[in-house]
Amino acid sequence: MKLSEAAFVSSASVAAELAGVSGVARDMSLSVKNAKAIANRAGSKARGFSPITDFIDEMSVETMKLVSRINENSIKLSGIAINELRIQETVNSFEKVLKDASDAKYIDSLKQSMANVKKMQDAEQANLHKFSRALKDLMGDIAQYMAVANVIVSNSRIEAVNAEEYRANLESIANDIEASCDTIRERVKKSQHRLENAMQQWKREFYHESS
Repeated sequence: MKLSEAAFVSSASVAAELAGVSGVARDMSLSVKNAKAIANRAGSKARGFSPITDFIDEMSVETMKLVSRINENSIKLSGIAINELRIQETVNSFEKVLKDASDAKYIDSLKQSMANVKKMQDAEQANLHKFSRALKDLMGDIAQYMAVANVIVSNSRIEAVNAEEYRANLESIANDIEASCDTIRERVKKSQHRLENAMQQWKREFYHESS
């Protein structure tokens, strides 16, 4: 599989895997809002709960923004991959013509045209790597958010203990938020693995073509 083909497949699989993350993040934000409402009713009994829910709510919003940026980069990566495939077809055509060419006066012109197309191809392949690294970094940011969120959820359970009659509801919401974090983290982990495999494949292809 060529660089562009691998890029197209990788960007499509990443987009598909992360398609549900925004929905999960929205559910997490809704759970946080429910926790806020309960904490407000609990008053001083859940005094330490509100800052925690504010922080998790902010992270869920940021996660949705990151997913949106990932989708944008995936679309760009797919477009670059398609363009690179078209350029490769042009390169293949030039190679065939050069192989069959018998009139020497046209060969130099063909070689120059092919060299120009090759430069375009190199630029597109550089863009493939650029947007792939951007995707990797964005997914890393989401994974970090979820790791922090899990720590915060643990703290929220401690705070829920002091909420007396509201404890069960707050702990249930904490469980829902934790489940959302786990789901997002698992989807991101799968996407990171697929992208990393693709990047390793591109690296092998690059060195193979350069040798």
